[in-house]
Amino acid sequence: MIPRLLGAAVVAAALAALLAGAAPAVRAQAAQGQPAPDAAKPPGEWPPDADTLTRRRLEAEALPLFAAQEPIEVTLTADWRTVQGDRNVESKKTYPGTLTVGASAAASTPIPIQLRTRGRSRRNPRVCDFAPLRLELPKDRTRGTVFEGHGTVKLGVHCGGDGLYVQYLLKEYLANRLHHVLTPRSLRVRLAKVTYADTSAGRKPFTKLGLFFEEPDDLAKRMEARVLTVPRQGLNLVDQAQVLFMSLSQYMIGNTDYSILALRNIIMLDDARGVRYTVPYDFDCSGLVNAHYAVPDRRLGIVSVRDRLYRGPCKTEAEVQEALKPFREKQADLLALPASLTALGLEERHRKDAEKYLKEFFELIARPDKVKQTFVTDCKPAAFM
Repeated sequence: MIPRLLGAAVVAAALAALLAGAAPAVRAQAAQGQPAPDAAKPPGEWPPDADTLTRRRLEAEALPLFAAQEPIEVTLTADWRTVQGDRNVESKKTYPGTLTVGASAAASTPIPIQLRTRGRSRRNPRVCDFAPLRLELPKDRTRGTVFEGHGTVKLGVHCGGDGLYVQYLLKEYLANRLHHVLTPRSLRVRLAKVTYADTSAGRKPFTKLGLFFEEPDDLAKRMEARVLTVPRQGLNLVDQAQVLFMSLSQYMIGNTDYSILALRNIIMLDDARGVRYTVPYDFDCSGLVNAHYAVPDRRLGIVSVRDRLYRGPCKTEAEVQEALKPFREKQADLLALPASLTALGLEERHRKDAEKYLKEFFELIARPDKVKQTFVTDCKPAAFM
């Protein structure tokens, strides 16, 4: 800040000196009354300069793990009895293992990794026989593989031994794909055929479907933003139009397992302009997935996760109708997604169930009277927790 006691002539001289040392383009923009571009800023300062934001975005968008949709094949080798025996939700202890990627000779060299179980509900052995995983990767050993650029990656797993859990995983993948069709401000996902090999003698390897999730930091870079790690978030500080849109997307899949105030299953992004956005994740307890272990919070007043409940901000009918435009515009693409998963193993009855559940949403938003009643008249601010 320039002290108030400095005269106008001194201030003008100081600005002239600054411009004299600037690049010609900057001086020209200043002379024309245009804002100068961001100068390079020290590492770690937020927001960084525009070039840094662009570079980060392009790098994140190009990560090969999420550049395609077909399932990848990987092999994870570890002492699984020890790894899966650690079900303490507070534990961050890691265990050694290896990751083998693809089938080619160049890509099949085992990569040393560290891994551990993660999550809360699915870390409970009464819920999942096999808990979700977090992999820590050495970046210098992943070059040239589909994991290039990743230091950590989360893996959703089959959870239980029977085929029903595979259907749950595919429908959770579907929920994520639905969200990504609606907006790029969502976590990217990639299915995988994962073979689990054991370092203990006598234990046979087995192969199950898995689901890799984009890291929040990579999502933030794609959005030219950063992740806010705060324990709570005031609703008045969050972009209201985006929260309304997010709440409608959660209503579409019947997901109530989140809290904006407590940042439960919510990623908070802060972009370069200082605008804050909410990004939901973890949809296994949604009505679309309809897992047998999923139960709604009793305080919500619903008896089943299949019962949709709008938990968004109370807005005018005009605002809600405006927020619903992307859903209507992409209705055909969204309704076509369940059928696209049959080749990956989604069974017919689960496909039909997913299609029926989604169609019910689109039938509702096609009726102005139902839109007004559901999202305006019956809106309860207390449910927006």
